[in-house]
Amino acid sequence: MNNRRLQLLKLLIANSRQNSFKKCSSVKNHLMSRTLRSCNFRQSLRFALMLMLCLLSSSCAVIDWFAGKTSNQEVKDMDKEIAKSVTTKTTAYDSALHKFGKMLEAYNIEKTRVQSKIISNQTAEKGLPDDVSRMLISSVNKIGRRVIYVPYDPNYVLNEANTGGTIHRALPKIVIAGGITEFDKDIIEKSRELKSEVSIQKGDFGSNYSHDGGAGYQAESGISRITLDLQLLDYKSQAYLSGIQAINSINIRKTKLGWGVGYFFQGSGMSFQYSLRKKQGKYYALRLLVELSVLETLGKYFDVPYWRCIDGMAPDTAMINRLRDEFDNLPDARQYSYLKEYLFLHGFDGFNRQSNTMTAAELAKLEQVRKKYHCSNNTELFLKLWETVSIPQAIKRNREYRHLQQQRARQAAARRQQKIARYNALITRADSLYQSGQLVQARALYQQANQIFPDQRDPIKMMARIDRETAAQAPVAGRQSAPQHRNTARTNVVSNQPRAGRKKHKEVPLNPFKEVKW
Repeated sequence: MNNRRLQLLKLLIANSRQNSFKKCSSVKNHLMSRTLRSCNFRQSLRFALMLMLCLLSSSCAVIDWFAGKTSNQEVKDMDKEIAKSVTTKTTAYDSALHKFGKMLEAYNIEKTRVQSKIISNQTAEKGLPDDVSRMLISSVNKIGRRVIYVPYDPNYVLNEANTGGTIHRALPKIVIAGGITEFDKDIIEKSRELKSEVSIQKGDFGSNYSHDGGAGYQAESGISRITLDLQLLDYKSQAYLSGIQAINSINIRKTKLGWGVGYFFQGSGMSFQYSLRKKQGKYYALRLLVELSVLETLGKYFDVPYWRCIDGMAPDTAMINRLRDEFDNLPDARQYSYLKEYLFLHGFDGFNRQSNTMTAAELAKLEQVRKKYHCSNNTELFLKLWETVSIPQAIKRNREYRHLQQQRARQAAARRQQKIARYNALITRADSLYQSGQLVQARALYQQANQIFPDQRDPIKMMARIDRETAAQAPVAGRQSAPQHRNTARTNVVSNQPRAGRKKHKEVPLNPFKEVKW
C-alpha cells in the first residue's frame, strides 16, 4: 500500500515538472515574438521617417505645398475661371421693355426725351442702395429709339463750357421722380425643428457594449418687402402729371434648411451635419422693381396698353375707365379721327385719314366693323381697337404709309421745281420784253406767271404798272418811244429758299403745298 502511494507521488511530481517546462517555453516564445514585432515596427517607422525626410528635402513642390505658396499657374487658372463666369446680365423684364418699344412704334408715338431726378432710398434701412438712378437709366435705354434719356449733369456741362467745349443741350419733355419708400424686414418668420436620439448602455437588452445615435433636421424661412414709387413731371411747368404713377412692391425671401446624423460606439463615433441658407438679392429685386415701374409709368403717359408686354399681367382697369370717359366727352370729329387711325392700324382700308368727318360709305363700313367686334357704340369699338392692335402688322403698315408719303413728297418737290423753273423763265422773258417796250407781250407773260403762283405780288404789280403806262400813252398818237423807267431791270429769280440780304420789294413764291409731317 505504501509502495503504491510512493509511485503515485513520483508520477505527480514528474507531470508537474513537464507542465512547468511547457509553460516556461511558451512564455519564452511569446516574449521572443513580441520582441521581434517591436523591432519590426521600429524599423518600419524609422524607414517611413527617412522616406518622408528624403521627399521633403528633394521636392520643392512638397515644400511649397507645406508652406502654402501660390504659383503663377494657379493665378492663370483662376483668371480662366473668372473669365468663364462672366455673363451678360439679363432680367425677367428685358423682353417686356423691348416689346414696349415696338408698341410705341406701332402706335405712332413720337420720340420723347426723358430725364430723371435722383431715385433715392427714403427708408431707414442701411442695407439698401442710396440711389437706383443708374438702374432707371438702363431700363429707359432698353425701350428703344422712341424714348431718349437726357442726363442731368450740370457740373459736367459747366466744366466743358469753361474748357472751351460747346454743348447744345437737348431739353427733356418729362421728368421721372420717386424713391424707395418702404422696407419691411422679416414681416413673416417661420421655424421648424425635429430631433431623435437613441442611447443603449452596456447591459441594456443584453447588450455587451454602449451605443448612442440620433438624427434631426431644422428649417427656417422669412419674408421682407420693398416698395418703389415713381411719378412723372412736366419739365416746363415742373408739375406732377395727375394719375400717372407706379407703386409696386416685391417680396424677398430667405430660407435655411439643415439636417444631421450621428452614431457613437462605446463613447467613440462620428456625426455629420449639413446646412443650406438662401437669400434673394435685394439689389436684383430693386432692378426688377425699377424696370416694371418704368414700363408702367411710361405706358400710362403714352396711353398704350402696356400690360400686353408682360405675359400674364392683368389689364389696368383704371386706365381703361379713364380712356372711356375721355373718349365719351370728345366731339364726333375727334372721335372719328381716332377711329380712323386705329382702323388703319388694324388693316381696314377705305377711310380717309386726312378728314375728321365720315362719309356715308365710311359710316356703312364703320357699322360693319362694329358688328364684327360685337360693339354697340363707338366708344366700345375704340377701346377694342386700341387694346388689340397687332404690333407687327401696325409697324408694317406705318412703314409702308411713311414710304408712300415720302414718295409723294418727292414727287411734289419735283413738280414744284418745274413750276419754279417755268415761273422764273416767264419773269425773265417778261422783264426783257418790258425793257424793250413790248408792253402787251410782257403783260401776257406776267399774267401767265401769276397763274403759276397767284400769291406772288411782283407779276400783279407789273401788270398794273403796264396798264397805267398803256393808259397814259393812249391819247398821244404815234408815240413810239419806250417809257423812261423801262431800265429798271428786274432779276428776281425764284428759289426754294429766300436768299440772305434780298431786297424787301423782292420776294419768293410761298410753298403751295402743305408740309408733310409724320
